[in-house]
Amino acid sequence: MLGKAVYKVPGGKLLKVAVEHEGGRIVEAKVTGDFFMHPEDAVERLEGRLAGVEMSEVEGAVKEALVGVVLYGVDVEAIVKALREAAG
Repeated sequence: MLGKAVYKVPGGKLLKVAVEHEGGRIVEAKVTGDFFMHPEDAVERLEGRLAGVEMSEVEGAVKEALVGVVLYGVDVEAIVKALREAAG
């Protein structure tokens, strides 16, 4: 099943998430928007880390994937909220 969410971070940027999920588990996730992460490959690392993750464990997976990453215009909580909304 494919779900999508668009979330405007309060005081920040627009975050778009598309999540293919099945049985409470993320199959694939795509995270886009007008925010920035440094290093630049952080978004791809995040998306790769989310593959196969149970929705109940998504917050820990996001935090793990973003250790040492500098976020501009978005935060971990916003990403988790958008992922949960997209997965319904």
